[in-house]
Amino acid sequence: MSNEAKHAVVRTDLMYGTDVRSGLVSVRYMGSGGETPTNIDNGNVLKLKGLMEGEREIFVGVDVAVNDPLKDIVLVATPEVMYDERKRNLDEFENEAGRTARGYHLHDGDIVSLTQPAFADETAPAVNDIVELAAGTKLKAVRSATSGSTTVGKIIAVDVVGRYTYYVIQVGEAAAAAGE
Repeated sequence: MSNEAKHAVVRTDLMYGTDVRSGLVSVRYMGSGGETPTNIDNGNVLKLKGLMEGEREIFVGVDVAVNDPLKDIVLVATPEVMYDERKRNLDEFENEAGRTARGYHLHDGDIVSLTQPAFADETAPAVNDIVELAAGTKLKAVRSATSGSTTVGKIIAVDVVGRYTYYVIQVGEAAAAAGE
């Protein structure tokens, strides 16, 4: 097996939803159109489209647009429980289609760490990069803010822990502006 991560890994370092349950939401990724249950990695983002039909607490999650308001976006970060005993690494975990995932609302000042597969392109983010929404379910890291894109925050550190390299993001426009 190669050392490359298969799936994104997330660390909820200092997130509002870690201690305050109202910062969490149960969500099912239903593909870009909100119709088809689809697998999704932790560390990806979804737009909440409303409650699932017949449910009181489970929301429909769909792909984000680059300019969606941050208040409508959640970061997927489900505890990594793997039912296949052959899977032992965090980067082998994926939220399966049709299963409910945990979503974290993003709040100004939150700190979250993601591995590279959570980002839209293959380029490794760098400290002070701006983190924005990308069309789909991933984030993108850019050197300077893109006009018309929603800013999520900025990369404040690169943290190597064992086999994983985490890109530490501080959420908020103020954090992103401080890096310019």
